Amino acid sequence: MDIPFLIVAIASGLLLSRGRAAVVTGVAWVVALSMVAWGPAHSDGVHTHAVGFWGAWVAVLALGLGLAVGVHYLRHRRRRVPAAR
Repeated sequence: MDIPFLIVAIASGLLLSRGRAAVVTGVAWVVALSMVAWGPAHSDGVHTHAVGFWGAWVAVLALGLGLAVGVHYLRHRRRRVPAAR
């Protein structure tokens, strides 16, 4: 579920405003987390009561938000640079 989440984060950074990209990334994170913790991607080895489970998923959220905002920033920074004459 990490790869589809990261793809959504990058795509939202490319296509949406920074605020909307952050919201879409957060919603995608909740969906991915739910699918792994309780949904169809669940396995018996997943322990939602463990700190390691939540720590890893918080790190994934931070990575996704960083990607979404970073891609958005780089896209707009490239637009603002004037062409060399």
